[in-house]
Amino acid sequence: MQIQAHEEDLATQQDSRGQASFTHGLICRFDKEKSSIRLDSVIEEVVYATTLNGVPYRDMTCSPWDVRELVIGGLFTSGRIDRFDQILNLEIDEEAGTVTVETTDDAGAAGLVVDRVLCPEASRDRPIEPMLTAQEVSERIEYLEGGSELFHRTGGVHSAVMVDRDGALVAWFEDIGRHNALDKLAGWCVMNGADASDKILLFSGRVPREIIARAIRIGFPVVISPGAPTNLSIQLACEHGVTLIGFAKSGKFNVYTHTARIK
Repeated sequence: MQIQAHEEDLATQQDSRGQASFTHGLICRFDKEKSSIRLDSVIEEVVYATTLNGVPYRDMTCSPWDVRELVIGGLFTSGRIDRFDQILNLEIDEEAGTVTVETTDDAGAAGLVVDRVLCPEASRDRPIEPMLTAQEVSERIEYLEGGSELFHRTGGVHSAVMVDRDGALVAWFEDIGRHNALDKLAGWCVMNGADASDKILLFSGRVPREIIARAIRIGFPVVISPGAPTNLSIQLACEHGVTLIGFAKSGKFNVYTHTARIK
């Protein structure tokens, strides 16, 4: 069956935060072998070629919003910078799809590199103190799963959300890539001097080792996800004092490391 999408059927939309996010297009939908033509919401994707200090650094495939936070967060989680003032210049050319970054000569940080993410050695001495009740864990994941209008519309984004101990929203970032979503949150923390050491990360996707490494780099003591961890993410969380909670949904969850933070 051939589908023809007319110009009036395609429209760039905005998500609940006023960001360009998805388009409408005609699709052919099959339901129990019966077909129909309908409008569907499709998430947007862009590519940026990044240059760091005059040298090609990386190509970023990402959602087309919060790109500045993404770039800064990626530099921070990889250990290329440790502070916001180590960035001398950052230019984003949306038309050309390029990002140019210049950093100071002393930019960088020390620590253990895990999957291209820097984990500070100091995080191994993280204190373990009660932070949440079991009911509060369930409430936090319900907040995450109910709060992403863009995910419910398109099914195409991951969310990385920082909340305080009372459950109040501090920052919420979304992207087609789960690593990108967390790097955006990291970039926002760097730009705003936010301290994550007493905050909680709500994360929508699976939790492999590189996600826990980013959470450690940002400073989160607790990570809650409806997805599954891996053996290596559990090991890394245990070593660096992070409470890792997975399969959190419908009032149930698994605590894999440092259960003392759950009252």
